[in-house]
Amino acid sequence: MTSVMVCCGVGGTGKTTTAAALAVAHAMAGKRTVVLTIDPARRLATALGVELGNDPVPIAGLPPEAAPLAGLMLDRKGTWDALVRRYARDDAHAARLLANPYYQSVATRLTGSHEYMAIEKLHELVESGAWDLVVLDTPPAQHVVDFFEAPERIEALLDKGAVSALLRPRSGLVGAATRRALALVERLAGDQVMAGITEFFELFGELSVGLQSRSAAVAELLRSDATRFLLVTDAGAPERSDALGFLEELHRRRMRFHGFLVNRTAPRASFARPLGATDLVRPPGLSDVAWADWERALLEVPRLAAERARAHRENARALRDRAPDAAIWLVPEVPGGVRTLEGLVGLAGSLPPAPPTAL
Repeated sequence: MTSVMVCCGVGGTGKTTTAAALAVAHAMAGKRTVVLTIDPARRLATALGVELGNDPVPIAGLPPEAAPLAGLMLDRKGTWDALVRRYARDDAHAARLLANPYYQSVATRLTGSHEYMAIEKLHELVESGAWDLVVLDTPPAQHVVDFFEAPERIEALLDKGAVSALLRPRSGLVGAATRRALALVERLAGDQVMAGITEFFELFGELSVGLQSRSAAVAELLRSDATRFLLVTDAGAPERSDALGFLEELHRRRMRFHGFLVNRTAPRASFARPLGATDLVRPPGLSDVAWADWERALLEVPRLAAERARAHRENARALRDRAPDAAIWLVPEVPGGVRTLEGLVGLAGSLPPAPPTAL
């Protein structure tokens, strides 16, 4: 049975890199793993050393004992198009809908369609049976609950009753006020625009039953025991993660929370003793005033590093207090960021399936 790990989090927390390292960790633990990213900056592709597309691309370079690892980057429009071709009654129906400009707007710009297609692609990977684990890097959001609400927006568009209501004016089964309002819209927009909109809803409406059944299957997958959610946070700014809202939303939707991945955690200070003035060597030619400034700054480094590491762990403990039963993994910061597969392998040891961090 294929398992799923969904990495959620707001933008800027290092979620994409963490999701990739999580996939590497499980591949090295012997699980056939694929990671699906939504990263438009292609950082993951650079780190993995491959050009990612809308289908899994094998990743080479892991130790020989590792299981197969693959990655792909969501093509939102391509995934929509594949769904249309699957549920259209014939090729002609699919071709007309794919060519409709309003369909193209829905597929590329409608709020929520990115998240919906991410979940759809996730379901496709699970259905294939080719993987032991699928890791999903969700689209960045201002609030992590946006990921859960987005599919509902699409489902509203697919609602057969709503589509029928939009088409009903053509049959005359509406009140006079509604007809007058639609007539005004038609005069302002033009016959051609209205014809295109009507064609879109007529064609799209025929797909609604198939798409809604697919949507129900996707919702069931997200609630199943096979799927676990992880919240990626920044060790220096955990308040941005909206952890409490995220946990409440998971509980409301009866979904499984696996734990926190606290990214960019500063290492504990490793100085055997505090630095003293005798540990520093003054460069030749440096004035007394300049050296005094440098000396003060250098002697502060160990203290500042220790304070920063302590603050990061206090932030992690605060997360644990909000969810006492949740596991926490502290993911070390990497100066300059992770840019290679070797860097991802280095992070993998701090992530599941490794044991949670003891705080």
